[in-house]
Amino acid sequence: MADTEHSTTPPAVSWRAILRGTGTLPSGKRTEAAPSDPALQLWRNWQANHTRVVALTRQWQRIEKTLIHTVGIPEVTIRLSGEAEPTIAQSVDEIEELVANEPAFEREALITAFEEQQKRWNEAAAALGFDAVDVELRAALGKERDFVASVPKTKAASLPGVAAKLAIVLQLGEPSPTDTEFPWPELRSALADIARLASPEATVLPT
Repeated sequence: MADTEHSTTPPAVSWRAILRGTGTLPSGKRTEAAPSDPALQLWRNWQANHTRVVALTRQWQRIEKTLIHTVGIPEVTIRLSGEAEPTIAQSVDEIEELVANEPAFEREALITAFEEQQKRWNEAAAALGFDAVDVELRAALGKERDFVASVPKTKAASLPGVAAKLAIVLQLGEPSPTDTEFPWPELRSALADIARLASPEATVLPT
């Protein structure tokens, strides 16, 4: 599933450590300053779902790896007239397109071979529960997109709430917790500032 690349990145530790160190990690505990911060609730819901996305993706990948090693990806190798290198087709539509000008008997044989391979894959996938995991993962990814879409619409009621919104952006967007490309160091620095200012020990003097 190509669209899981960023969503399945294991949770980073850097910003968690910042917020835990100041006692303001949005972990579900309410504070006197913000007894019901919508941004913190969004973060909690998103984090729980994101953890599920990561777990389901790893399960999906394990099953897919087993299928590839035991059954093989449903595909056929086609040697086209006038082409030195063979071509791989992974669907009936691809076969139809590639051999449109080839003899009919070759097209039918290729489609039959592909459908037999696809049947073996489907049977093995069903036995391993691949389809069920795939359905769960797609549903979790859909929820994650909904949560992310809610970030700019959700108003924080406290500094920890602001940190929670920024943490979602960082966790989904940055390639790694140590990435040096703009804007990730700047955003991590801003999150560290927010965490520091949200700490009960922090003192903010009026200008």
